[in-house]
Amino acid sequence: MRESLRGRLLFWHFAVLATVVALFSALVSFVVWRSRIVQIDATLQAEAAVLVAAVRPAVGGTFDLTLAPELRSRGAASYYGVWADDGTLIDRSDATRTLPTPTRPEVRTREGWRELLVEAPTGVMVLVGRDLSELQREIWSLTATLLGVGGGVLALSVGSGWLLVGRALAPIDRINRTARQMIDGDLAARIPIDQVETELGQVGRALNDAFDQLRRSITQQKRFTADASHELRTPLATLSTEAQWALSRPRAPEAYRESIEVCLRAATRMQTTVERLLALARADDPRTLQAADVDLDNLIRRILDELKPLADERRIAPVYTGQRTIVRGRADELREALTNVIVNGIRYNVDGGSLQVTLAQDAAGATIAVRDSGEGIAPQDLPFVFDPFFRADMARSRDAGGAGLGLAITRSVVERHGGTIACESEPGRGATFVIRLPGGRA
Repeated sequence: MRESLRGRLLFWHFAVLATVVALFSALVSFVVWRSRIVQIDATLQAEAAVLVAAVRPAVGGTFDLTLAPELRSRGAASYYGVWADDGTLIDRSDATRTLPTPTRPEVRTREGWRELLVEAPTGVMVLVGRDLSELQREIWSLTATLLGVGGGVLALSVGSGWLLVGRALAPIDRINRTARQMIDGDLAARIPIDQVETELGQVGRALNDAFDQLRRSITQQKRFTADASHELRTPLATLSTEAQWALSRPRAPEAYRESIEVCLRAATRMQTTVERLLALARADDPRTLQAADVDLDNLIRRILDELKPLADERRIAPVYTGQRTIVRGRADELREALTNVIVNGIRYNVDGGSLQVTLAQDAAGATIAVRDSGEGIAPQDLPFVFDPFFRADMARSRDAGGAGLGLAITRSVVERHGGTIACESEPGRGATFVIRLPGGRA
């Protein structure tokens, strides 16, 4: 493909340059030809004027032509002829040359000669002619010279163009090799930007960014698959173990009941994980959001009422401050997103801690902040809190019943609504989650 592209570029370069050389040569030759013709016509005009002045009427309706000897002795390259008003030939310079009887004044090119016909006041017609063969040879010689020089320039241009095009296409080779390395499994391969010039450098940087994003996506997908498998493996192992235990030998009804209850809890855990995965997939759906007016103030109050039993278990009394704020979106998705953040503020808080939820509105939209007084999040963990299955404290998160999908779902929902979510935290001083949604109004 590279050679084909190189060949096409050089072909068009050659075709355009060859056309320019041909047109330039033709134009220069034409200009020189016209310039010389103008000079010849001026010379013929002067000669004709001398001949007209030399013709004198004579007795009996005849004419006398008095010319100096140098004017009569013309070379083979020029001639003249003089006719009376009745068409009778009065004189001519070359008796061997056949001259057509003139009918009217004109300037013409005939059989390789430039001829001028003028009429004297006495009615005499005068013709003077000049051979154009020498001029034609000069013009052809000039044209050949121009084409020769142009051909040399064309050959030099094509040769240098071959090298320049090869140099220009070299970065594409590097881009192609990098892409091939990635296809072969080397996801760390990148285009050497320092060896790529100008616009191709911009393309290389854009491709490197795309490769980085692709690598992150593949890495996240692998981690997501591994974490999902891990989340489902434990309850599946529990189900299998309990089923094998129950079927290993006859047991008392109470033993069967306890075993079935264990299986039910494992199935419930799997069902919860699967439903959360489906919720995350729905939140990432790129289709157009079917939006409606959502009252965030009313939505947050209802969420806090529903979570009151969970907060009471931890002796936490959430404090809410807000005002009526309407945004466009899906109420069920926003409800799940806000619930995930508030549940996190309760579960990962200290017993008897504080939880503040605020709703504010400005020109940029609506802002929801959830602040807890828990243990906080380590700085190295902050960039990953919204990744699926991420847990800053693996044991505690699993004990709290979470699969690490809540904040990932929240981020997907918020971004689907055109908003942003961020987390600020210091270890030992709690965490603050801030959600910003566009278009809020009272």
